Amino acid sequence: MKALLVTLDSKFIHANLAVRYLKKFCEDRDYGNYEIEIKEFTINQKQEYILSEIFSARADLICFSTYVWNVEYIKELAYIIKEAKNNIKILCGGPEVSFEIEKFMKNAPFVDYVIFGEGELTFRGFLNEYTKKHPEFDSVNGLAFRDCKNNDKIIINQQREPISNLDIINYPYEKNENFEDKIIYYESSRGCPFSCSFCMSSIDKKMRTFSMDRVKRDLSILLNTKARQIKFVDRTFNADYKRSMEIIDFITEHNKNNMTIHFEITADIINDEFLSYVTKLPVNMFQFEIGVQSLNELTLYEINRHMDIEKLFRVVEEIINGKNIHVHLDLIAGLPYEDYNSFKKSFDGIHKLHGEKIQLGFLKVLKGTKIYGDTEKHGIKYRNISPYEVISTKYISAEELLKLKNIEELIDKYYNEKYFEKTLEYILKNLYSKSAFEFYEDFSLYWQQNDLYRMSYSRKKLYKILFDYIKSNNKLTEEFISCLRYDYVFNNQFEELPDFLNKESENKYKSIKKSLANDQEFLDTYFKNTVPGSKIVNEFRIITIENNAVLFIYFDKNNIFNRCRTYIINDFLKEKI
Repeated sequence: MKALLVTLDSKFIHANLAVRYLKKFCEDRDYGNYEIEIKEFTINQKQEYILSEIFSARADLICFSTYVWNVEYIKELAYIIKEAKNNIKILCGGPEVSFEIEKFMKNAPFVDYVIFGEGELTFRGFLNEYTKKHPEFDSVNGLAFRDCKNNDKIIINQQREPISNLDIINYPYEKNENFEDKIIYYESSRGCPFSCSFCMSSIDKKMRTFSMDRVKRDLSILLNTKARQIKFVDRTFNADYKRSMEIIDFITEHNKNNMTIHFEITADIINDEFLSYVTKLPVNMFQFEIGVQSLNELTLYEINRHMDIEKLFRVVEEIINGKNIHVHLDLIAGLPYEDYNSFKKSFDGIHKLHGEKIQLGFLKVLKGTKIYGDTEKHGIKYRNISPYEVISTKYISAEELLKLKNIEELIDKYYNEKYFEKTLEYILKNLYSKSAFEFYEDFSLYWQQNDLYRMSYSRKKLYKILFDYIKSNNKLTEEFISCLRYDYVFNNQFEELPDFLNKESENKYKSIKKSLANDQEFLDTYFKNTVPGSKIVNEFRIITIENNAVLFIYFDKNNIFNRCRTYIINDFLKEKI
C-alpha cells in the first residue's frame, strides 16, 4: 500500500517544497507497511509519460499538490486515473483548492479528498485515519471528503489553526538529494504582516518563524549542494530586519559555492541600518525582489498597499548604486484605478531606477483574496480557468492589456538579460528621452507590423532586429552602431561580429592577438599572475569602438556585474604595432 505525492512544477529546475514537507512530516509515524513516495514532474511533460509513471508506482492513494499554474493539468490527470482505476483514491491540496472547496469537488467528482489550508498536520491526521480499517475522517480538521455512507455528500471539516511552532516541521529535503543546477525553495517564516488585496499571502496575517538554530542548520546543508539558487519564499523576508541580517550573515559566511540567494523584500520599511548593511554585502551573491506593483496612489490605497513612494525610490536607488545586489522590480498590470496611461507612468518611474530586472506581471484574480470579491466593483473580467488572469477592467481594455503583453516580451528580451545595456542607454537618451515606455511601445508595434512575435529568436538575431528597427526610423548613426557593436562583443565572447556591425572593426586586430597573448607587458597590465604562453587568446577581443581600440576581457558570463571588463588601449597598441 502506498501514498504517492505528485507535483507538477512550472520548470524542471524547480524543486517543490510542499510535497517534501508532507513526506518528511509523516516519516516518524507508524503506518504499518504503508509507504509514502514522491514523484515530481513539470507541466511541460507529456501526459502519457506522467500517467505511466504514476501507474507504475502502484499506489492506492494519489495526492496532488495544486497551484494556479498546474491545477487544470492535474484535473485532467486525476480524471483519467479515476476512469482507468476507480479503486485509486485522489487527494488534492494546496492554495488552488483551499477556497470554494464544495464547488471544486462538485466540478471534480473524481477527487475524493481535499486538504485546505496549512497541510502538514492535516495530512498526518488524514493518513492516521486512512490507514485504519474504519476511518473517521470527520475528526480531521482541515479536511474535506465525500461521505460514502451518505450518498458521497461533501463534508467540509473545521479549519485547522496554523502551526505556531514551525520547528515541529521536519527538514524537507533528502540527505543526499541532487540539486545540481536547480532552484531550491526554502522558507524561514510563514505569513505576511501586510494585506495586499491581490495576494494569497495576505490571508495568513499571523507571522510565524522557524527558530534561528533551525534555519542555520538547514542552510548549512543547502549551501553545500550544487544548486543554482536558494529562493526564500518568505513573503516579506525583511519584516524583522535584525533577524534577516543574522540569516544573511550566516549565508555570507558559509556560502562557499557562491550560490545565488533570492529574497522577497519590502523596500519602504527598510531603515538606515539595514540599508547601510546590504550595500556592503558580497557582489553577485544576493537578489532582492521588490514588489512595487504601481506608483498610482489611488491604486495603492485600493489594494491596501500603503507605501511611502519617496522612501521606496531613495532606498532602491541606494541599493542599486551599491552595484552588489541584483534588484528585481515588480509591476502588475490590471489593478484597480490603473489605466493604460497610469501604467505607463508607473513603468517609466520604475524604469528610471535601473534595476537589473523589471518583472511585468498581470493581475490574477485568486480565490480567497479581497480583490476576488471586488471584481464587480472594478469591472474586472478574468479568465475562468487558471491562472485566472485579468482580461479587462473598468480602467483598461482587453486590447490595451494585450499591448502590454507584447511589451512585456520585449522587456524580457532586451532589458532583463542585460545584453543591450549600452544600446538601450543610447536609445533612451537620444531618441526616447521623455519615456522609456514609449520606446518599448513603438518597438512592439514594429514587431507586430513585421510579424516577429510568431517565433523565438537567437540572441544574435535580436541584435539584428533592433538594428533594423532603428534603420527603419532613419535614426541610424555611427554612435548607435558603436553602442550595439559594444554590447554584441561584451556579451558574446565567441560570436563573430556580423557584417551589419562592421566585421572589419575586429578583423584588423586578429593578427596581433597571439603576440599579445605572449607579451609579458600585456599580461602584467591586463592579466595579472598569468605566464606567457598561457591559452588566453580566446579570453579577450579587440574591437574599434568610436575610433578607439577597446580591449574586452571575459570573466564570469553569469555575473552581470562582472561579465566582461573593457579598456581603451590606443596608446598600448601604438607601442606594439
